[in-house]
Amino acid sequence: MTRSRAFSAASLGARLLVGASAAVGAVALVSVAVFTPWVPLTATPLAIDERPAAADVTLACAGGILIAGRTSADASVIDVAAGADTTAGVASGGGSDGAGAAAAAPEPTTLGAPDVRGDAGARSYRLAPHDDAPARLAAAQASSVEAEDIRGLAAAACTPPLSESWLVGGATTTGRSGLVQLSNPSDVAATVSLVVFTAAGASNADGETGTVIVVPPRAQRVVSLAGLAPLADNPVVRVTAQGAPVAATLQSSRIRTITPSGADVQTSIALPAQRQVIAGILVPQRPEGDAEDSVTTVVRLLSPAAAGEAIVTVTATGQDAPALAPISVPMEAGVPVDVEVPGLAAGGYSITVVGTTPVVAAAWQATQAGPGGDYAWHAAAPAIGVPSQFAVASGATSTLSLVNGRTEAATVTVLQPNGVPVEVSVPASGSATLALPGVGVYSLDPGDGAVHAMVSVAGPSLNAAYPVWSAEALNDAVRVYP
Repeated sequence: MTRSRAFSAASLGARLLVGASAAVGAVALVSVAVFTPWVPLTATPLAIDERPAAADVTLACAGGILIAGRTSADASVIDVAAGADTTAGVASGGGSDGAGAAAAAPEPTTLGAPDVRGDAGARSYRLAPHDDAPARLAAAQASSVEAEDIRGLAAAACTPPLSESWLVGGATTTGRSGLVQLSNPSDVAATVSLVVFTAAGASNADGETGTVIVVPPRAQRVVSLAGLAPLADNPVVRVTAQGAPVAATLQSSRIRTITPSGADVQTSIALPAQRQVIAGILVPQRPEGDAEDSVTTVVRLLSPAAAGEAIVTVTATGQDAPALAPISVPMEAGVPVDVEVPGLAAGGYSITVVGTTPVVAAAWQATQAGPGGDYAWHAAAPAIGVPSQFAVASGATSTLSLVNGRTEAATVTVLQPNGVPVEVSVPASGSATLALPGVGVYSLDPGDGAVHAMVSVAGPSLNAAYPVWSAEALNDAVRVYP
């Protein structure tokens, strides 16, 4: 036997010996395990709630009131019917004590509008964080128009661009028109998909890829709602963006026979949820000729993904009991539903929608049922659990409506543009209102609670509204599993 063979044999013998010993040990271990109970072992996954570093705050404004087909020579031309008066700035103070002064707003960036003839007035604002805290930037706009073919008051907040948003409102039946506005304030192009849900369901098979629109950097594209969904009574539009997020708004107008009867600029809803709150519904005194049971309030609902049921509850401001019996609404997946709410007396109301599946919701409120007048679409308002800010532009009288969905009362502090704080007590499961003194940027501190807020703008036969966005949406926490 050579030396190499001897080494191999020895190694093999050693391995066999070790293996035999291990086998005996394994048998013994199994025997012990049979008679010894296992110690339960549980492990909690390591998770970290990480809040990203504060980034620049970017807001995009829809611009003035637009109208399509104003000239018979070219019905596809979109013209500017009225410019927009925009208010932008930084909320004063760092808290509810009113300390500090308001900082100046950054200079706006004009968003080019290749689909519009004239200056659409679409602008964007961008502000860097201060001391690692998000900028307290807010902006809003207001427009009014009185013409033979369009009339109304439109007001809207300038909103952050999103990768997904929903437009709940509008119609394309006779006398009604709508324009979808896609604003891209970034430096890269956005590829936007528009999926429209109507009585026939989604405009495509999978509900994911619809009409594709490319929005250039620092630009706004305007798309006819009738081109997306002709003769639709109750459309809902899902907006998804790749490459860069966009701020989506919907402009709508109505004409009855030959009388213009309202115009509106409506902001989007971020995501479907099982609970949606619509605040700031202002029902005016009915003009002569309107029947008491005529419908001036309509709630539009959509469950995008699954069939289910939604309960619609209407509550008067300052009350905890419903103004009328809750309405049960069966919902088919991907099919919008309009729910009429007749017979509401003059006053303020909030509407809560609770679904068995995630839904999107908005409410339409008109100043009168007959020709003339004005209307506003009230998008569902997100919950505000951290100090946030909002702006009020010039126009008519503005009111802040607050809804408290919790079972405990909330004390909300509103810091006015002059730095003077005002405390508002919002009862448990109730609502309250605050008259806003004028134009400027306000801060809203919900304290230990969370509220939903809406700015309502009203005038003689005029109506507009927009929800207050939470500052948390701009710098939300992300859960990381290392």
